[in-house]
Amino acid sequence: MQRISVIVPAYNAKDTILGALRSALAQTRPPAEIIVVDDGSHDGTADLIEQELPEVRVLRQANAGPSAARNTAAEAAQGDWLAFLDADDLWLPQKLEVQLAALQNAAEVGMCSSDWVRQESKAPPIPDLDALPQHRITFDDIVRLNRFQTSTVLVRKDLWRAVGGFRTAIDGTEDWDFWMRVSRLTDDLHLSWPLVIYRDEGLSYSKNSRRVYEAMHRMLKEMGPPDGPIPPGPYRRLIAWHDVRFAYAFWRQGRKQDMQAALQHGRSIASNILLADVAVREFLPYLWRRSRRPFGR
Repeated sequence: MQRISVIVPAYNAKDTILGALRSALAQTRPPAEIIVVDDGSHDGTADLIEQELPEVRVLRQANAGPSAARNTAAEAAQGDWLAFLDADDLWLPQKLEVQLAALQNAAEVGMCSSDWVRQESKAPPIPDLDALPQHRITFDDIVRLNRFQTSTVLVRKDLWRAVGGFRTAIDGTEDWDFWMRVSRLTDDLHLSWPLVIYRDEGLSYSKNSRRVYEAMHRMLKEMGPPDGPIPPGPYRRLIAWHDVRFAYAFWRQGRKQDMQAALQHGRSIASNILLADVAVREFLPYLWRRSRRPFGR
């Protein structure tokens, strides 16, 4: 039987951690173990878990960020699969059962993700596996967008080890960077149905978008010429795509200087003509599809 280790980084998560862990313990396909890495909390998170849920394994470390905490837990994990769960999210009871069942029909795939919603009341009943919408997500898809939320992901431990885990030096896109590196070794099987309740309302994207933008370009630079897997022409178009979409995001936030900087960066790598072509052919259709996405995310 395939063993699943649940990986939970926690930092000052006393108010939400028990709900997250109970959603893991309530799985219809129980995990082999749940490992929480308390990342230097000073609100009693670790003590609370040990008192209320002694069946959960708690490791403690000095504060080093969520990527380091996930790596610590993954290194200690005994399972064949790693299931990531953030301390303020919830799993629907059938999450692990549905993902493992779907993977039985795709033995060559080493990563599985799902959709998510922000409110449990918006999560529709999960259909039978034969009726569950699903598709493959490839490296080419992931370099264009971070396609899934961390708490939805199940990945083989040997793949975590093969890519060297999460890179702590990439602050802001470390999860995206990890999916990207894993996707060079395997496709992701994406279940287009919400299996997770995403509850992280505290971090404002508008406050962090500049940090994400800069980290994204540091990450993508490794994927382009001369040493990366993406050839020059497609790489220029990829950079144009990201600069257009972030320019739009900055414009929506009223951050004109950041918008202009994103467009200027796009011009330095691509050209005005390519930026305009990407905006019309790719970005506007993307906005239309996004406005019609299901489950009210």
